[in-house]
Amino acid sequence: MIYHIARATMKATATPEQIEAALEGWRNQGRSIPAVKSFVVGRDHGGDYEYSAVFAVEDLGGLFAYLTHPTTYQTDHLGLDLVERLEIFDISDDDDPELNAKIQDLHRRRNELNPEVAGMLADVPAYSGSGVDD
Repeated sequence: MIYHIARATMKATATPEQIEAALEGWRNQGRSIPAVKSFVVGRDHGGDYEYSAVFAVEDLGGLFAYLTHPTTYQTDHLGLDLVERLEIFDISDDDDPELNAKIQDLHRRRNELNPEVAGMLADVPAYSGSGVDD
């Protein structure tokens, strides 16, 4: 399994309605993307972020299907300009020593397929994790 995790803190200018719409976008991803086996969206407790989402997929194919699904891109368009801080990473129980490189390649391929979203990620004031080259 691969657990794709996004942690976000919203800009002070984001309204409660905008934040709820972005969170609903994450929930919609979990409900509508066939590759997602389970998910949770909510407040981030015990960290430096306000909200988090975790999406479980079975394998690299499932991760790429999630990353490139239209509802994922819809949520990107809806929420990325509201985010002040964003961290995206993946956790897996797969012991393949090349898994990190394979996951990073999927994130790079996703951004190559959709340069507009890659640009939006790059515009997040504080971003760390997968998807944007340093």
